[in-house]
Amino acid sequence: MKKMKINIIILVLVSFIVVFFSVKDNFNSVVDYFVNINYFWILAACGLYILNIFFQSLAQYNFLREVKPDYKKMSCFKLMTMAMFFNGITPFSSGGQPFQVYFLRKEGFKVSDSSNSLLQNFITYQFALILMGTIALVSNIYLEIIPENLVLRRIVIIGYIINISIMALIIFLSRGKKTNTKIFNKFFNFIFKFKFIKNKEEKKEKASRMLDEFYNSTAIMKNNFRNTMLSFTYNILSLLCLYAIPLFIFLALGSEDLTLINSLVLSGYTFLIGSFVPIPGGSGGLEYAYTTFFGVLFSGGLLSASMLLWRMITYYLGMVIGGLTLIAYRKKE
Repeated sequence: MKKMKINIIILVLVSFIVVFFSVKDNFNSVVDYFVNINYFWILAACGLYILNIFFQSLAQYNFLREVKPDYKKMSCFKLMTMAMFFNGITPFSSGGQPFQVYFLRKEGFKVSDSSNSLLQNFITYQFALILMGTIALVSNIYLEIIPENLVLRRIVIIGYIINISIMALIIFLSRGKKTNTKIFNKFFNFIFKFKFIKNKEEKKEKASRMLDEFYNSTAIMKNNFRNTMLSFTYNILSLLCLYAIPLFIFLALGSEDLTLINSLVLSGYTFLIGSFVPIPGGSGGLEYAYTTFFGVLFSGGLLSASMLLWRMITYYLGMVIGGLTLIAYRKKE
């Protein structure tokens, strides 16, 4: 609880600093954009964000129902909203999955079953993220939306390579259990030569269990390819909804200069930067990435106003929905 409070304090301070620097040079212009905002398009953007959560929950539900057929879609939707709250207040979005395991245990799932289901969805999400990243990179090569000399563009490419490497590792580990176990044992025998490592056997046993769980998860996915592809499709739809939100925000601010493909490409680049920021919600880094990438097309008060609205919808709205769902759940419990 103490750590959570510290994270929330950091989040509030960083958010305040970001808002201050975003509007200090364009305050009157930003206010004008907010006064004349088109609420229809804002509601449409909020609807897209809720659809993003809905598709995420369907992707996860596909794997959970294999373990517990009577598990309801609405329960999974609540699970995803509450997980977004915990992801939002922890660095690198690391708090959501432990909470999901805890919540699912209360719903009657074994820890091993829920962990495997979450891992399976994570794998399909990673594949979806790479596909969307590939589309963004290829589209930018042909459309030349983001200049080649932009430093953040190079960081995004590094991030893309890291994600590709993760997927290559996942595919490699899923290929053969015996080979991976031999490599795993050799690796730990080498590590154990260092005297500063404590509880060596305990660490080895824990890592071995994780490897077994991973192999079992990938085996289930290969045996149920249709279900895996369905979850992959839901994750693609989820990302499409998320990446299209800026288009509706600019329409709400009276600008028709952003196309759907530009929104998808620029959003794809922006969100990849957020995974490198060790502050809850990627605060500071995501706002900077947004203003840098969308700044190649827009400037001044329009850019600042759109960034504030985008952050409110893609981050704070999820926090509010997740927090309210968590309060309602705890009261019911």
